[in-house]
Amino acid sequence: MRTVFLVFSAAALLSSCAPLERPPTRETIELRGNPYERGLSHGQQLKSKINSFYTTLLTNSLFPYLSREQPDIATLMPRYASQEYEGGNFAYQLLLDSAKNVERRIPVSLRDEMRGVADGSGLSYEQVLLLNTFVDTTLSVRAVALAIRLGRAPRLTSVTFTGVGADGVDNDGDGQVDEPDEGSFSPYVPAHFANVVELPTDAVIRLVLTDADGVDPATVRLFLDNVLYTADNPAVATRALSETELEVTLTPPAPLPAASRVTLVVGAGDTVIIHDPPPSHASFMRDEELTFTTVGAGLAPEEVLRPELTDGRTRPAPVAFGVRRSLTDTGGLYLAQHFSLLDANTAHKHTVVLRHVAEDGRATVTVGWAGVVGGFSGMSDRGVGYVCNPSDTLDNGVVGTVLQNIADLSQAQLLADGLPVVLMGRRLLENATDVASAQGVLEQTPHVYGWTCLVGDGTGAMAGSEVDSDVFGEAGDGFFPVEVGGVNSTNGDNLIIGANYMTNVRDSPTLTLQGQRFTPQREWSGFFNRSRRVFDAAKERLDAAGGPIGLDFIEGLLGDPRFVDNSDSMNAVVLDFENLRVRTAMGEVPATAAPFEAVEVRP
Repeated sequence: MRTVFLVFSAAALLSSCAPLERPPTRETIELRGNPYERGLSHGQQLKSKINSFYTTLLTNSLFPYLSREQPDIATLMPRYASQEYEGGNFAYQLLLDSAKNVERRIPVSLRDEMRGVADGSGLSYEQVLLLNTFVDTTLSVRAVALAIRLGRAPRLTSVTFTGVGADGVDNDGDGQVDEPDEGSFSPYVPAHFANVVELPTDAVIRLVLTDADGVDPATVRLFLDNVLYTADNPAVATRALSETELEVTLTPPAPLPAASRVTLVVGAGDTVIIHDPPPSHASFMRDEELTFTTVGAGLAPEEVLRPELTDGRTRPAPVAFGVRRSLTDTGGLYLAQHFSLLDANTAHKHTVVLRHVAEDGRATVTVGWAGVVGGFSGMSDRGVGYVCNPSDTLDNGVVGTVLQNIADLSQAQLLADGLPVVLMGRRLLENATDVASAQGVLEQTPHVYGWTCLVGDGTGAMAGSEVDSDVFGEAGDGFFPVEVGGVNSTNGDNLIIGANYMTNVRDSPTLTLQGQRFTPQREWSGFFNRSRRVFDAAKERLDAAGGPIGLDFIEGLLGDPRFVDNSDSMNAVVLDFENLRVRTAMGEVPATAAPFEAVEVRP
């Protein structure tokens, strides 16, 4: 099964009544009046782009890809094998069902605005509603489908690093030295930081992979510092421990480099061939990454920054950071973001910056798409701004509606519930007056999906948060503040987020439903390891800056190859709080191939 990744985009700037001077990659539109009037103007000015966006992104790209998830989803929820969802209708009907369920959460003013967009563009209201809700719904459905797929794929259950345990070092960072199982991790749980440190250069690594259908030794792939080892390589030995367990031992042919950071990437497939959807394939695990240092590095696990991978297969995840005061050349605050998902050569062509001027004269700016009334980042004329990255989670509104029918999954539906992030952003900008009230909006909003967000204000205050839908009733009620100075910071004047949880690490419990195993984010998300790498790269760049930084440094950092997904980059944004400006690079792939241009928040 091919995993469905959402199509997001970079944003283009457009002018409304009086066109602003603009580069060829972007446009800005200014919208004035009551909500319906602003929506009508939006629809009229961007009619061609809105219709093109709906057709090329949803009809031609998203619907066919999402429909490929139908066989896997139907194995757990038989409803989706019914005639209502057949004939290529699966994706559209699923997203429309969710859009109508989410609609009741949307403030009346935003519904009026979407009706204006529909009337101005010629799309139906249902189509515009779908445009404004599909992101969170698709991510939620994708999470369920991906968890189902990975639930039947091999998983790494045990890791042993030899040669530690008698060196007088706390190799695994648990506060104990030279305990008997110092280098052994069973059960294995993916780590936010290094797995072990100060490993001997002649260490051997033993892995145990488990799958109910058995692990196929021929599919084992080990990348040690970007060098590939397969089962037929003399450095690799495989041994069946049982019908379901395979032991893999890697003995590097040459000593590992001393005082170095090293990454081992592990992959494997099972023994069962799946024919629907085609092409025929085994179930493959997520690439699992193990990071460690060799003797002489002198670092604790939490101090190890993951080295860059140059295997040509892994791509950066979204990343965002805030810098202020002692770290900036003006003493002010900047929030910066490089946002990416699947572009499919579509979304970046339909991006737009919207400047809303309400009837009371208050102004907000959001970065998003034609036909969508909000965005993944923005700023208000009160000097409050936000940036948000998606964070895979099974604690989402779609899973919540499934749990309501847990006793009879034949009746379960994948219905989103909550407020989509682009609309939450509009609510935040229109209501928040400072960081505390912005955090309050994030805390009080019922979220459809998982997000990591940064907020800031004109005083230089900033904060982060990790949110989910709280469908399991876990501690935190779906809102987990990320404070400056903790693990997301290198000092008190910066804050970094990726696309994974650092505080909400147990976002969902481990469950087994009809033989399918579901686990917390870090055990299945395709973002997890990629996000940890861009997070560490951002820390490394900010720490190495060597002095206060300005816009040139920040914009250059966002264009660093370690943060640039060359096929799926959507937008790069810098919120300049001192000058009330939103700076964007967008309209091209990658987004940072376009120049950064400023949009004034005040009209």
